[in-house]
Amino acid sequence: MARVEEYIKLVVAAISRGDWPLQLPIHGSDKMMTWKAANQRRKCLLLFHLLAKSHALLRTNTTSTKRDIYYEDVSLWGNQPVLDSTVTQMTRLLNIPRRCLNIGATSKGLVAGSLNFLDGDGKLVDCQSPTGILIPNDVEKLSQFRSKAFHILLVEKDSTFQKLIDDKIESFIGQCILITGKGYPDVNTRRFLRRLWDELQLPALALVDADPHGISILAVYRFGSQNLEDIEHLSTPQLRFIGLQPSDIEPLHIPDEAKLPLTQRDRSLVDSLAQRPSVIENQLLHEQLAVLRRLNCKVEIQGLTKIHPQFLSRTYLPAKIQSKSWI
Repeated sequence: MARVEEYIKLVVAAISRGDWPLQLPIHGSDKMMTWKAANQRRKCLLLFHLLAKSHALLRTNTTSTKRDIYYEDVSLWGNQPVLDSTVTQMTRLLNIPRRCLNIGATSKGLVAGSLNFLDGDGKLVDCQSPTGILIPNDVEKLSQFRSKAFHILLVEKDSTFQKLIDDKIESFIGQCILITGKGYPDVNTRRFLRRLWDELQLPALALVDADPHGISILAVYRFGSQNLEDIEHLSTPQLRFIGLQPSDIEPLHIPDEAKLPLTQRDRSLVDSLAQRPSVIENQLLHEQLAVLRRLNCKVEIQGLTKIHPQFLSRTYLPAKIQSKSWI
C-alpha cells in the first residue's frame, strides 16, 4: 500500500504544479513513464483514479475484479479495453503484479477431474463435475489442494475439454485434472495452472491445435504473455506440449478434409513465434513451427475425429503419455 500512496502523492504534486508533459519514475528502475500528447491527459486522470481505487481496496483488505470496477462507472471508462490498458500501465509503473493491488480478473476457465480444494471462504470445492466448474476468481486464497491424478491435462478449447469428459478420458489415461482457458487464457486460468503445479508437482501436458494459434496459446501458458511483466507468477515452464503436434499430421495420415491451408496471418504468426527467444531456445518447439511452414496446413484437435470419433481419447493421448512423446 505504501508504494501506491507514494505514486498518488507524485501524481497529485505533478497535477498541482501543472506539470506537462508528465513524467513518473518506474519503480525499481531508472526508466521513466511519460505522458506528453494532449489526448493523454485523460489517461493520466484515469491512472490516478485507478491508483485511488487500488488504495481503497488495500486499505479495506477487499478485492475487486476489473469487470466490477468497469461497471461501477461505465461512463468514466467508456469501454473495458480502456480499463484493461490502465491496469497494465499501473502495474508497470509500480512494478508490481496486479494481484498485489487487490484487482483481479473474472475467470472464464474451467477445471474438472480428480481435484478438490478449499476456496477463499474455507468451503470444499469438488471438481468432479460432468461439465467442469468455473475456476475461482480468488486463486491466491485457495488452499489444501488434494488429488489422485497422474497428470494435469491443459486443453485449448472448451469443446475438446467437454468431449474428453464425455469420453471418460480417465478410463484410458488414468485419473487426471482437466483445465481449459477456452482459447487464449485469462490471468486466473494461468495462475491456477501454476498453483496446481506448485502444490501437486504433477506432470502438466498441453493439448492444443496443430496451428500457429495453438502454439501461441501454449507459449502463453508456458513462457508468459508478451504484454505482462509478472510472468514468473503466471507462467508454467514445466508445461509440456503433448499434441496435437504438427509433426504428427503426416504419420497419422489425417484425412485431407481435416486440413486447412495456412493463411497469410497464420504464416506471419509462425514467423513471429519463431523469433521469440523462449522458442528459439527450445529447438524441438522451434522445429514444430518449421513443420507447419513446410506442410503449409493446420489441423484442429477435432480433426482427429475424422480418423475415429474417439481416436483422441482411446488411442492418441494414451500412446503419447505411455511413450512420453511430448515437447
